[in-house]
Amino acid sequence: MKRHLWLLLLVSLWATGCVAPPIQPQNGAVVQGSTAAPTEPPPAATPVTVGIAEMPTVTPSDTPLPPAATATSAPPVTDTPMVPASPTTGPTVTPTNTPIPAPTTPPAPTPTKTPYPTGIFVASHRGFSDGSNYVVVGEMLNTAGVPVFGAKVIANFYDGGDKLIAAGQALTSLAMTEPEVGNPFKLKVENLASAVSRYELTVTWEDVSLIEFRPLTVLEGEVRQREVVGQMRNDQESALTSIVVAVTFYDAGGAVVDTADIFLGGQILAPGASIPFAIPIPASDGVYDHFWIEAQGNLNLF
Repeated sequence: MKRHLWLLLLVSLWATGCVAPPIQPQNGAVVQGSTAAPTEPPPAATPVTVGIAEMPTVTPSDTPLPPAATATSAPPVTDTPMVPASPTTGPTVTPTNTPIPAPTTPPAPTPTKTPYPTGIFVASHRGFSDGSNYVVVGEMLNTAGVPVFGAKVIANFYDGGDKLIAAGQALTSLAMTEPEVGNPFKLKVENLASAVSRYELTVTWEDVSLIEFRPLTVLEGEVRQREVVGQMRNDQESALTSIVVAVTFYDAGGAVVDTADIFLGGQILAPGASIPFAIPIPASDGVYDHFWIEAQGNLNLF
């Protein structure tokens, strides 16, 4: 009786949904049960709110906060222009329109040439030993404005005690000394080369001449071997004879180094005609830089 009542109660509860019907095992499946006491259901997941998180409320403490900085108003801006600061590296240079020239080396002063005196004199000369002989070469110059004739150079030679030991003389190479044109000369004394210490020169000349002299035109001249060779021409209206050709050798400064000449006594050169010449170069210890050639003859009146 009690069993039937119990079954009726279960059927009533199942019908009302209070008791789930028993799970029927499938064929071949094993249903395991548990006798453990039921546990509390797991807590539900805390919902996460997506968005801006609110800052936590700060509870004020008893410590006072520092006072806020008091803002001061800036002075009003005016239109006064700012003055740039002065440089500290040096004084300010004010530019000008005048350019500053670059430093230049001052030119060397031009040497002033001593003016020649007015008259007839030896302008340049040199003395040297030639073996046992003593030789003096030089150039006479005429600044008198008119030609002179038959110029002669006289030399006095002295030893180391200033005693006169010899004298000599020589005519210039050309018989006529024209104004502003040099006229070479050469003289020597024999066997006194070791004794000569110094010498003095004087000049004599004639203002007039019975013979008329004319210059010839030197067309060309050059040094070949030990000779000075060239061509000369008679540009005068009359024939010339007793022709002399002279050459003067100079150093770079214009001083006389040596001289030489030739005499063509029997040669007669007609007007407009030209002939060659060759002057042997003398042996000398001097070194020359350039040379000058002159030629002169007598009028052939007969």
